Amino acid sequence: MSKGRKISPRQLRKLWAAYIEYRRPQVAPSTYARDYRAISFRLTRMCAELSYCRDAVAIRDWLLTAYSVDTTKRTLVQFSACCKWAARSGQLAADPFAGFAAELRAPRPDPNAYRAFSTEERDRIIAAIDRHDPFFSPWVRFLFWTGCRPEEAAALRWQHVNLDCSRLMIWEAEPADTRLLQRTKNYRSTDFPCNARLRLLLLSLLPAAPEPGLRVFRGRRSDYFNYIRFQTLHWRPVVMSLFDRGQLAFYGGQYHARHTWITMALQHLPIKDVAYLARVSPAVLLRHYADRSREIDIPEF
Repeated sequence: MSKGRKISPRQLRKLWAAYIEYRRPQVAPSTYARDYRAISFRLTRMCAELSYCRDAVAIRDWLLTAYSVDTTKRTLVQFSACCKWAARSGQLAADPFAGFAAELRAPRPDPNAYRAFSTEERDRIIAAIDRHDPFFSPWVRFLFWTGCRPEEAAALRWQHVNLDCSRLMIWEAEPADTRLLQRTKNYRSTDFPCNARLRLLLLSLLPAAPEPGLRVFRGRRSDYFNYIRFQTLHWRPVVMSLFDRGQLAFYGGQYHARHTWITMALQHLPIKDVAYLARVSPAVLLRHYADRSREIDIPEF
């Protein structure tokens, strides 16, 4: 056992508890409640099943037997960040997990993960949702027409929309699994101009006397639109049915509405404008969101 790799699960759990309290004011509430809590659970399990362990190599190997390569890699990244902080704080001599995450190669992502629907496919999905249950039509249209993340659309309130529905401000998010209101994923905001189609949609939803704090999109029985429940009970069966009948090239979740809007927007707007409207950098936009053309027509040259 290398001296620089010495650490026990109990020691690591103690450092992790201190580290996440240090990080708490610096991260989104959902990151603390969801992601950090998941790591804490793995550490509790590790302490029970790996009590004899005294080094980081054994911890890495245990993670690989207990979790997927992708989960192990992400966990080791967090362990390394924790231990680097502990080293800077004088609680450790060095990071015992240094280099471990970089050695792991996670499986390649699903080739459909970043794909966009075509214009025809988008309109088929909207029409199918209209037939399935018109109550959900505005939600689906809004996702396809703005490229909003679902947690951003769920957080949108009428105080974020101007009086004539010609502009809206996107700067908050409310993940359905934590219900913690926070800034958008990258802490970016967008003053989003509404075209005629989007403006008419918002006007159709506008209450006669809207309260500023009232959400634009609400559930049938509550003030909050639970997009995870919608995904499971409505979006997936409807969109999967279209795919099974050969009317879509692939099955994609609600998040693919964002890929679709970004891909289409890049055909009409400069990349810097699309990046601003989507609240990501141009580099991330091209790497993770923009889909390639379905049909490439190569000119003679």
